[in-house]
Amino acid sequence: MFKHIELLTMRAFFRAQEDGVLPHFLGSTVRGVLGHCMREFSCIAPDEKCHLCEFASKCDFAQHFCSPGNVAGSVNPFVIYVLSQGKTNWQAGDPLVFDITLIGRTVTSAGLFVDGLQAMSERGWGAGRMRFRLEQVVNPKTGQLIWESGKTWLRNIRPEQLETNDRQASSVLIRFDSPTRVLVGKRLCRELSFAHVIQAICRRISLLSHAYADVPLEWNEEALLSDASKIRTAEQHWLTVDFSRYSMNRKGKLELPAIEGWARYEGDLEPFTAILDAGQRLHIGKNATHGFGHFELYYDR
Repeated sequence: MFKHIELLTMRAFFRAQEDGVLPHFLGSTVRGVLGHCMREFSCIAPDEKCHLCEFASKCDFAQHFCSPGNVAGSVNPFVIYVLSQGKTNWQAGDPLVFDITLIGRTVTSAGLFVDGLQAMSERGWGAGRMRFRLEQVVNPKTGQLIWESGKTWLRNIRPEQLETNDRQASSVLIRFDSPTRVLVGKRLCRELSFAHVIQAICRRISLLSHAYADVPLEWNEEALLSDASKIRTAEQHWLTVDFSRYSMNRKGKLELPAIEGWARYEGDLEPFTAILDAGQRLHIGKNATHGFGHFELYYDR
């Protein structure tokens, strides 16, 4: 259904070089350090904001990291997911692992991101400027090395199609294990109906397909959401997450309220399982590049 969209996931293994404290949710920290590194060796106008820069259309950083604007609007062609979740107190020797998934034509610039991952060893992380050392970058799909000890195996950088599966199911539990920001009318959803989930995924897939695969998707969203509204919420549990981060483009903190939790939905799910599969890889909602909107699926069959 979405095979025209290519993906490449790289798994980065870092190790703490000293003791320190980092935020509970590390996606924003990882993205910030990587962004600074990539901007340093890509940007020729560091005092200019990307969306105002005359060189943005030819800048690797702008085109592949911060998306200053394109035909589909502002949507970034990657997502981060930190596997080392929930840890705040770090000791020298502790491992930190995260995935970065490149989307669409940005997969052809994987080398740029590998360079950025290496440069992250040279910067301090978080407010305390903790040091981490990159040990390996692997392709988690194949288990093959992409980078280790200064050597890069470009032949192991193998994009894949966005594969999805249709399946019969009458119940699915969706667990959102990172902060999730789905907005309706500019207001944060404090709980997610099934229609909210499907609408958020469809909107994101449409933007990414148009912007980074040059394929405007044609589907009857109104009919799809009408059917999605018939899926009922059987159980749910949500928590509000008060999240804030610093931005290199703005002064002070950005407040990003979000939710985490789970819901079990019941009904005829077969028309939606491929869309849910795609959402699991691409995340949903706002701030997906920070790792927001990641979820796991658990079906009844």
